[in-house]
Amino acid sequence: MRRWILPSSALLLILLCGIASAAGNEITAYTSVDRATVLIGDRIKLTVGVKCGAGTEIAFPVFKEGRIGDFEIKDTGREDRRGLLGGALRRQWYYIAAYSAGKHHIPQLEIKYRNKGAKDWRDVKTKPLSITVESVLPNGKMPADIKDIKGPLRYFEPNLFLIAVLIVVLAAIALAVLYKLRKKPAPVKTPYEIAAQELETVRANFLKNPDVKEYYAGVSDCVRRYIERAFKFKAPEMTTEEFLDSLKTATILSFDQKNILKDFLSACDLVKFAKYLPAAGEMESVFLAARKFIDTSAQPGINPELSRRVEKTKGK
Repeated sequence: MRRWILPSSALLLILLCGIASAAGNEITAYTSVDRATVLIGDRIKLTVGVKCGAGTEIAFPVFKEGRIGDFEIKDTGREDRRGLLGGALRRQWYYIAAYSAGKHHIPQLEIKYRNKGAKDWRDVKTKPLSITVESVLPNGKMPADIKDIKGPLRYFEPNLFLIAVLIVVLAAIALAVLYKLRKKPAPVKTPYEIAAQELETVRANFLKNPDVKEYYAGVSDCVRRYIERAFKFKAPEMTTEEFLDSLKTATILSFDQKNILKDFLSACDLVKFAKYLPAAGEMESVFLAARKFIDTSAQPGINPELSRRVEKTKGK
């Protein structure tokens, strides 16, 4: 019996090689999915596989616009394996998704192949598949807890933000007006107060810068400006001669005031125009003469308020 073991083994090996050779040359294509029923937007794994010989070249289909039928391609990849009886298993997988409910179809796919070294391509086709895509809503109805979208905002609907801004602006304006109304205006200085302050400023400047001519000019200008403010008489625009001549018939000053003013202006002109150098006593006398004229000119008949302020100053 041992004589038959060796020939039988050889015959079995020959048969297996023939089967493997036949299996290696056979081309079969298939498609499969991991789920036949999904919800809208769920990913499905679609596998396109080809069983072929080890030396067979395979060209999987190219999908335009990234779609396979009603499905959108999300991702793709490829995997090759060797078969148990020879040949090869080549697979292309796709992750796809659909966004409308109903029954959708994956069409028949055409896969091209040719033996290694061959010039022409042949093709083999897969069977179509059907996949049911269900809605995520129960029975396809809108649930009661989801509200419909609002329509466009009408122009006459109140805008709370703009109303708040308007209130803030109006409040700021009102506060500014109230502050301005409550703020007391600064008291208006009388011509006497202005002249007295100017005379003190001239004296202080002379102590810092002892310029005799500038000192006399400053004292003279203070008196002229005082006359203009207190009596509306354009004294600063006249020469001393013109001014004294116009005072002869004027009633705004008394006879004594006119004499004080005449002596004062003449003394100032000697220094300003005749280059006269006065002594220290004369300089103090001209200041006192200017102050005396300002004090005595504030008579009740001419300016009652001016007279009241002069008397108040004298009493200090």
